[in-house]
Amino acid sequence: MINILLVEDEPLWQQGIQALLQTHENLYLAGIAEDGDYALELFGTLKPDIVLMDWNLKAGKSRMDGLDVAKAMTDQGYPTGRIILVTGSDPALLPAHTHVVVSKPKIASHLIEAIMNVAI
Repeated sequence: MINILLVEDEPLWQQGIQALLQTHENLYLAGIAEDGDYALELFGTLKPDIVLMDWNLKAGKSRMDGLDVAKAMTDQGYPTGRIILVTGSDPALLPAHTHVVVSKPKIASHLIEAIMNVAI
Protein backbone atom coordinates (compact mmCIF):
# COMPACT_ATOMS: atom_id res chain seq x y z
CA MET A 1 0.00 0.00 0.00
CA ILE A 2 1.31 3.44 -0.96
CA ASN A 3 0.30 6.12 1.55
CA ILE A 4 -0.27 9.52 -0.03
CA LEU A 5 -0.60 13.01 1.42
CA LEU A 6 -2.48 15.41 -0.88
CA VAL A 7 -1.75 19.12 -0.50
CA GLU A 8 -4.33 21.03 -2.55
CA ASP A 9 -6.33 24.13 -1.69
CA GLU A 10 -9.09 23.79 -4.32
CA PRO A 11 -11.94 21.47 -3.21
CA LEU A 12 -12.78 20.45 -6.78
CA TRP A 13 -9.20 19.28 -7.40
CA GLN A 14 -9.16 17.54 -4.01
CA GLN A 15 -12.27 15.57 -4.95
CA GLY A 16 -11.03 14.75 -8.45
CA ILE A 17 -7.63 13.53 -7.30
CA GLN A 18 -9.23 11.54 -4.48
CA ALA A 19 -11.58 9.86 -6.98
CA LEU A 20 -8.65 9.07 -9.28
CA LEU A 21 -6.62 7.54 -6.44
CA GLN A 22 -9.58 5.42 -5.34
CA THR A 23 -9.50 3.61 -8.69
CA HIS A 24 -6.25 1.90 -7.64
CA GLU A 25 -6.40 -0.52 -4.73
CA ASN A 26 -2.74 -0.13 -3.75
CA LEU A 27 -3.01 3.65 -3.30
CA TYR A 28 -4.27 5.07 0.00
CA LEU A 29 -5.05 8.75 0.52
CA ALA A 30 -3.82 9.13 4.10
CA GLY A 31 -4.66 12.83 4.40
CA ILE A 32 -5.58 16.06 2.67
CA ALA A 33 -4.13 19.45 3.60
CA GLU A 34 -5.52 22.71 2.24
CA ASP A 35 -2.49 24.85 3.11
CA GLY A 36 1.21 24.65 3.80
CA ASP A 37 0.98 24.86 7.57
CA TYR A 38 -1.47 21.96 7.81
CA ALA A 39 0.54 20.04 5.20
CA LEU A 40 3.64 20.19 7.38
CA GLU A 41 1.63 19.13 10.43
CA LEU A 42 0.10 16.13 8.62
CA PHE A 43 3.45 15.31 7.03
CA GLY A 44 5.03 14.94 10.46
CA THR A 45 2.15 12.84 11.75
CA LEU A 46 1.38 10.62 8.76
CA LYS A 47 4.89 9.99 7.37
CA PRO A 48 3.54 9.49 3.81
CA ASP A 49 5.27 7.51 1.10
CA ILE A 50 4.36 10.14 -1.51
CA VAL A 51 3.30 13.79 -1.29
CA LEU A 52 1.11 15.23 -4.06
CA MET A 53 1.64 18.97 -3.82
CA ASP A 54 -0.18 21.80 -5.59
CA TRP A 55 2.49 24.25 -6.71
CA ASN A 56 0.14 27.26 -6.48
CA LEU A 57 -1.18 26.97 -2.93
CA LYS A 58 -3.01 30.14 -1.92
CA ALA A 59 -4.64 29.23 1.37
CA GLY A 60 -3.22 29.46 4.87
CA LYS A 61 -1.74 32.08 7.15
CA SER A 62 1.85 31.55 6.07
CA ARG A 63 1.00 31.83 2.34
CA MET A 64 3.62 29.22 1.46
CA ASP A 65 3.41 27.93 -2.09
CA GLY A 66 4.03 24.29 -2.96
CA LEU A 67 7.74 24.83 -3.52
CA ASP A 68 8.10 26.42 -0.07
CA VAL A 69 6.32 23.47 1.56
CA ALA A 70 8.34 20.95 -0.47
CA LYS A 71 11.56 22.68 0.62
CA ALA A 72 10.48 22.52 4.27
CA MET A 73 9.82 18.80 3.86
CA THR A 74 13.16 18.10 2.19
CA ASP A 75 14.90 20.19 4.87
CA GLN A 76 13.50 17.61 7.33
CA GLY A 77 15.18 14.83 5.33
CA TYR A 78 12.27 13.76 3.12
CA PRO A 79 13.50 12.58 -0.30
CA THR A 80 12.88 15.21 -2.98
CA GLY A 81 11.95 12.49 -5.45
CA ARG A 82 8.94 11.48 -3.33
CA ILE A 83 7.22 14.86 -3.84
CA ILE A 84 5.07 15.19 -6.95
CA LEU A 85 4.23 18.79 -7.80
CA VAL A 86 0.89 19.23 -9.52
CA THR A 87 0.41 22.44 -11.48
CA GLY A 88 -2.08 24.11 -13.78
CA SER A 89 0.76 26.25 -15.10
CA ASP A 90 3.36 25.28 -17.66
CA PRO A 91 5.79 22.97 -15.81
CA ALA A 92 8.63 24.69 -17.67
CA LEU A 93 7.90 27.80 -15.55
CA LEU A 94 8.96 26.00 -12.38
CA PRO A 95 12.45 26.79 -11.14
CA ALA A 96 15.12 24.16 -11.61
CA HIS A 97 14.46 21.33 -9.17
CA THR A 98 14.42 17.58 -8.95
CA HIS A 99 10.73 17.19 -8.12
CA VAL A 100 8.47 15.18 -10.38
CA VAL A 101 5.91 17.48 -12.03
CA VAL A 102 2.46 16.58 -13.37
CA SER A 103 0.42 19.13 -15.29
CA LYS A 104 -3.21 19.42 -14.12
CA PRO A 105 -4.53 19.27 -17.71
CA LYS A 106 -2.84 15.85 -18.05
CA ILE A 107 -3.49 14.63 -14.52
CA ALA A 108 -5.91 11.83 -15.41
CA SER A 109 -3.44 10.18 -17.76
CA HIS A 110 -0.15 10.92 -15.98
CA LEU A 111 -0.66 11.05 -12.20
CA ILE A 112 -0.92 7.32 -11.46
CA GLU A 113 2.09 6.61 -13.66
CA ALA A 114 4.09 9.30 -11.84
CA ILE A 115 3.11 7.87 -8.44
CA MET A 116 4.11 4.36 -9.43
CA ASN A 117 7.45 5.55 -10.83
CA VAL A 118 8.24 7.56 -7.69
CA ALA A 119 7.15 4.77 -5.33
CA ILE A 120 9.59 2.25 -6.79
